[in-house]
Amino acid sequence: MSLDVRQEEIFLDKASRGERAGLEHLVKTYKNMAYSVAFRIVSNREDAEEVVQDAFLKAFASLSKFQRASRFSTWLYRITYNTALKKLQQRPTPTIGLEGFDHNEIPNQAEINLLQSDERQKFVDLALKQLTTDDYLVISLHYIGDKTVAEICEILDLRRSAVKMRLMRGRRQLELILKNLLNSEISDLL
Repeated sequence: MSLDVRQEEIFLDKASRGERAGLEHLVKTYKNMAYSVAFRIVSNREDAEEVVQDAFLKAFASLSKFQRASRFSTWLYRITYNTALKKLQQRPTPTIGLEGFDHNEIPNQAEINLLQSDERQKFVDLALKQLTTDDYLVISLHYIGDKTVAEICEILDLRRSAVKMRLMRGRRQLELILKNLLNSEISDLL
């Protein structure tokens, strides 16, 4: 048992007893990935935040029933996924808000380095947004959420072969999308 798993067990025990430290640790640790899963399905910030809040409330209300056969994160993301799907059924017309980028100030070297890193992240984010929801979820759970294929199978209720296929297809799609994005960015500069 690794230190991370032991620590998670300690915080799960605290959360099961209703201790604030345990609950806060679980929320702090898993809220970003849960939000990422929810947002990809419901496609807007407000609904995604509501889904995440509902998922945590459901998880905490059922914590005594959690048998710990899998990691808490796997169980929570499964709850988040199902909650988001239900939310999507309630509101079939999602909207996506895109944020702008302010170019009004001349950056110093540290800001230039940060901007370059932000630019890379911007292209990855743009590429991820172009994936299908299914491929996005598998890619983000695996690479951002550090979930194994087995855990993703459990979260999304898919067979191992389907998850592996979506990972392979998602990686190929990301590569193609990034090449196209970068080529069009370079041609726009010329």
